[in-house]
Amino acid sequence: MSRYMGQPVAEKLGELVGLSLEDREVVAYGLEYFLTGLIGVVLTLLAGLVMGLFWETLAVLSCWGMLRLFAGGAHCTALWRCTVASIAGMLTAVLAAKVASILVPPAAWIAVCTTWALLAVWLWAPNNSERPVHDSRRRRRLRKRALSLVIFLGVAFFYPFHSGIEQLQILAVAGATGLVAGALLISPPGFQLINWCDQKMQHLYYTFSSSGKGGETDEKNIN
Repeated sequence: MSRYMGQPVAEKLGELVGLSLEDREVVAYGLEYFLTGLIGVVLTLLAGLVMGLFWETLAVLSCWGMLRLFAGGAHCTALWRCTVASIAGMLTAVLAAKVASILVPPAAWIAVCTTWALLAVWLWAPNNSERPVHDSRRRRRLRKRALSLVIFLGVAFFYPFHSGIEQLQILAVAGATGLVAGALLISPPGFQLINWCDQKMQHLYYTFSSSGKGGETDEKNIN
């Protein structure tokens, strides 16, 4: 088994353009990130489509992803576990948004979600467990961008209430819920939650592997 899913492509590309073995490894690693991210997005959208909540899923995914771009977030220690956790988290946020749109006044939900996201970004962003940002100037720049994004989206979410279009209001609620989910993953409780999920999935992986040694080898190959 190749170490990365993108290893065959990296090897072929390396042969065509004359990349060194080290450069091929870098390309394979980048392709691994791209492919696992793409798989996660496609599976999440397909699940939303099956549940009849495609547009709500797209709203959650978009807002979560945009905030994560600037604010960072917790990661699992293996790409496949990170993908599984991301899919589960996004679908949970979609279902939470659906329930909230029924039980909670939409304007109140959006106000609370935006306030929490602003507070989390101000306190913890950027907070990335995989590539921590240590440079103070870059941290300030990323925090400002994340704060600007939350403020912009928070204001935009209130527009549908002037239009009177119910479907847009539901999408605004979903987008606000996506912000909450993204903000949770830069907070200490979010890091603890992802760490717990990571450990549980790792334990299940080894439990269902044919043998402890073989399971460990496969895990290293996948990552």
